Amino acid sequence: MLFIVNPTSARGNTAAFWRNARLEIERRRIEVREYITNSSGEAVRVTRDALRQGERKIIAVGGDGTLSEVVSGYFNEQGEAISRDAVIGLLPSGTGSDFRRTLAWRTKSDAMDAICSESSRLIDAGRIELATPDGAPIVRCFINIASIGLGGDVVARVNSWRREWPKWIGGRERFVAAALLALRDYRFRTVSVEFDDGPAREIRTNFLLVANGRYAGSGMQFAPGAQIDDGQFDVVLTDRLGRLGILKELPFIARGGHVNNPRVSISRCRSIYITSNQPLSVEVDGEAAGITPARVTIMPGALRFLG
Repeated sequence: MLFIVNPTSARGNTAAFWRNARLEIERRRIEVREYITNSSGEAVRVTRDALRQGERKIIAVGGDGTLSEVVSGYFNEQGEAISRDAVIGLLPSGTGSDFRRTLAWRTKSDAMDAICSESSRLIDAGRIELATPDGAPIVRCFINIASIGLGGDVVARVNSWRREWPKWIGGRERFVAAALLALRDYRFRTVSVEFDDGPAREIRTNFLLVANGRYAGSGMQFAPGAQIDDGQFDVVLTDRLGRLGILKELPFIARGGHVNNPRVSISRCRSIYITSNQPLSVEVDGEAAGITPARVTIMPGALRFLG
């Protein structure tokens, strides 16, 4: 079993977390092979290389960004699974660690039991095509959530604080602070969305979210009805929901209460194409990814996951 460890996740606390977790795994008589990453994107390459060399169990140790890189590495450049027999797992230790909430893991023991078991299931993954700020095309896969506009701005701020803020300031507090700062620059954009290659729908917004999982932002339940094995996304749209409206909804998002706002809607689809009159930032699984236009496609049952 190969463990790909991001020691800088969880504000640098994952290195110590992994030392203790490794001892527990070895006590369970599981052979441990580890790879410690040193740079962003490294886990994608390591995962692909390991799968091509015959590895069948790969565990991401870190946050949602680390898991997302391992998931991207599970697929080749064309979006096909390198090995359909291989399984991916997670030992969560990150600033947000939101995907483990969708899995209903409440404790580290839940995650430990999952990766040490032989039980696995097929779940959905997402594929997103977008661009860098200078226009170069990007294609990557993800497992949890892609957000466009405000969400991308918030994530960029949170990640920029990794070395500046004290470690004791938690993930939820960081995301809320970043949201409040990002709202200062919040402006409506004219955004066009096409669901499943249907007719375009035009909205005025600077925040929409394409969800496979339910949570983002360290426990904010943006997509309360999302399922990771139903073959479709839950797309959260806001239309003409201004800064004051978003501020009023912040206390309710944790339990999914924002869906009762008439300016918030949830649509389900297999694919969505998003364009805007001005480029909007895009984040994928808690990491800055690029800008619009973006095409997002579900890959039903494409990923075998432990637990």
